[in-house]
Amino acid sequence: MTDLTLAMEAVKAGMAGFVTKCHQGDTSARAAVVEEAMELLYPGKNFRVWGGVVLNHGVGGLNPSAVYASGKMGGRFVWFPTVDAENDAQYKKMHAGQQGLGASNEQPIKKPKIKLLDDEGTLVPEVKEVLRQIKAFNMVLATGHISVQESLALVRAAATMGIRKILVNHVSLPITKASLALQKEYIDSGAMVEHCYYTPMAGLCSWEEIAESIRTLGPEHVILSTDLGQPTNSSPVEGMEKFAEHLYSLGISEKSIFQMMASNPEKLFF
Repeated sequence: MTDLTLAMEAVKAGMAGFVTKCHQGDTSARAAVVEEAMELLYPGKNFRVWGGVVLNHGVGGLNPSAVYASGKMGGRFVWFPTVDAENDAQYKKMHAGQQGLGASNEQPIKKPKIKLLDDEGTLVPEVKEVLRQIKAFNMVLATGHISVQESLALVRAAATMGIRKILVNHVSLPITKASLALQKEYIDSGAMVEHCYYTPMAGLCSWEEIAESIRTLGPEHVILSTDLGQPTNSSPVEGMEKFAEHLYSLGISEKSIFQMMASNPEKLFF
């Protein structure tokens, strides 16, 4: 499924837009092209497509120049390392038999994995330079697959610098799993937390675990996404619909689901 095919499916489902992400590069330019094409195909719909950059080795890792370039091209998201994060690699090594962890996203080129904290537990200098560019372009900081310790340090540093658009990714995914107490710390430090449909769909967490997080934190602090788009999985549009259905069956109200799928994401962009 291409970005344009997804956009056409999404607009027919009544969606207002989506974020496109690639582990190996920057999606800002292709997002702009798809958005322009959608205006030609569906005049007046104002369907939005946002892109950004993932700070894996494909763009030089913790590279402020990559963030600057993305921001200049209209990129709105900066994801910290995902498949090239040291935390991601360590978890996959320790749980080599576990399915659904995205091992196919790994590059064959072997380079040292990326970590955000030095041996003293302090954020490495490159992080601050990246944060400066995120703030300069008013981009959304997303934590990627870094460790919970790295995520908390990053969120606190970003908040101290005045960055207000912060999203902690995958709090129910085993690689980046955060306890309810830690999720509260993220929120108290100025972040929103994300739950993805892929995680329970792949059996990597329970549906009730996500529902409990929503009830505990409050829907105003949660964003729901799919983490879909892989060729072997269903479309993100279908995933979003099923996500809503599952949560509604667990007692999460329609109003809360709309807030987490539409209202809260909107706050990150406008």
